[in-house]
Order: sequence, then structure tokens, then C-alpha cells
Amino acid sequence: MKRFIPTIILVVVCIGAFWYASSQSFFKKEDDAAKPKPLVAVKQTDITGIQIKQGGVELQKKDGKWTMSKPAAYPTNAYSGDSWAGAFIALTQDDEIEANASDLSKYGLSAPEQEFAVTLADGSVKTVQIGASLPIAGHRYAKLKEAPSVYRVPEDQITALQKDVAEFVDKSPFQMTYNEVSNIQMDWKGASKTLQKVDVAKTSTESAWKLGDKELKGSDVEPILDKMLLMNSDEMLKAASEVKLDGPEMKLALKSSKDGKETASVYVGKIDGEQIWLAQQGGMWAYSIPVATIQELFDKIKVPEAAAQ
Repeated sequence: MKRFIPTIILVVVCIGAFWYASSQSFFKKEDDAAKPKPLVAVKQTDITGIQIKQGGVELQKKDGKWTMSKPAAYPTNAYSGDSWAGAFIALTQDDEIEANASDLSKYGLSAPEQEFAVTLADGSVKTVQIGASLPIAGHRYAKLKEAPSVYRVPEDQITALQKDVAEFVDKSPFQMTYNEVSNIQMDWKGASKTLQKVDVAKTSTESAWKLGDKELKGSDVEPILDKMLLMNSDEMLKAASEVKLDGPEMKLALKSSKDGKETASVYVGKIDGEQIWLAQQGGMWAYSIPVATIQELFDKIKVPEAAAQ
């Protein structure tokens, strides 16, 4: 038994030391030191503008909506601006390489390869500069333009910010609210079809519809509205003024009703090879859609076979 006494004493001492270290948060301090920290301490709700310098992209947020100012005033989709801002505030650094770097060239930061910036509600700007790759795979040198410290940042987080202008653009040619659509008249290659909502106070699926003298259920019209709503330009948008739309092969008149008020818009399209350039009359932009897609839309405007019998 005596020969086990030193071992027992050692175990007791180790347990006591571990308890003391835990009570003094020694391990927590080590964990905190290793834990990635935000590279930029800002709230997403404070971001009112974003800039991707190398992509030449600038967007501003006003009244909850993003608009693009550079490279042109393209229509902006509803999600990409907030998504990018979320990726920006999610940037983390997992190591400070140099606290007060005097020679930025060795990090590739004297002339940064990339710069990402946000404008905040108070008018201040926070810019992240990206430098060379580290010897450790999957990391890049980075710093805040306004501060001297150089950090190690995961490359996948940087990749999330490398967005092309096309990723912010709304490429949907038809500006419509699903349940407000009340009438669709489509002329295509000499043929014409008109779809009329019977009860404009109801949703598109609840109301019956008329195609000529035939009545359709709302569920019959769903594929038509879905096709229009999900249609996207195959190419980057062009200014409508740059596209010849005289003598169009396609014309689509769209009426919508909300709170007793009716609005109307007209879209025209001109075939160019396998594509058709489609634009709203009076609108700024033209959208490139495959001719086959327009044909599919026209073919969907029909009485279902079961109802036709």
C-alpha cells in the first residue's frame, strides 16, 4: 500500500491544479485566443452602401431596397445586396500576422489585389484590403484600409465577396405580382390568346379564369404565371435604346388589379437568331430570352385536355 502513496498524492495534486486552472479561466483564455474574431465590427443593419472595387460594382440601400449606381443603373434583385452585406460582416481573422505593419509589400498589400467596402449609416466607410496568399493553404493576408494591422483571413470567406455585377441584377423581364395579375393577352407569330381573371378580388389560384369562352381553374393558370415569373435573361441586359424593337414578333399586354385599381404594361419582343430581345414599352432595359422559352409560354396558354373534352 505504501508504494502507491506517491502516486495517489500526484493524482490529488493534478486534480487540484486542474480545478484551480479551470476556476481561473486559464483554458477559456486559450480557447478565446484561438477563436476567430470579426475582421470588421459593424452591424449589417447599419450598412447603406457596398462597393466591389475590382468588379466596378456599387450599390446603395434606401428604404429597405438596393439600387445599383455602377457600372450602370441596372435593376437590382431583392436578395443579393443583403446577402453580400451578410458575407462582409461574417469576415473573420484567425491570426494577427503583424500589429503595426510598415512594409505592406511583403503581404501583397501595398497595392491590394482586391478591395471591398461598405458605407455605414453615419457616412463612414470601412474598407477591407486583400493581399497575397499565405504559405498556409486556404488563407490570404488582409487588413482594414484605415488600420495598420495585417491579419490571416480564410480564403473561402473572401470568395463569397467576389461577385460579378450580373449576380446583383434582376434578370426577370416581366414586372408582376403573382396574385394581382388580372389579364394576359399574348400575340406571337400572328396568333393571339387572351386569359382573363374572373374575380380580381381573389388570388390567382382561388379565382376562375376565362380563355375565350372556356373557363379554367386557378390551378390551370398557375403554370403560366410561374413560367412568366421565373423567366430570366440568358445574357446581360442591354439598354432598350440599343435594341431594335420595330415590327416585333411578340407582344404581351399584362394587366394587374390591386385595391380596385387597374394598371397595364405592354412588353414587345424582336427575334434575333435563337433569342428574342424583350422589353417593356417605355422601359429602360431589354432582356434576352430563348425563342423556345417564349414558344413554351404561348403553348401553356390553353385549355387543359381534360377540361376541353
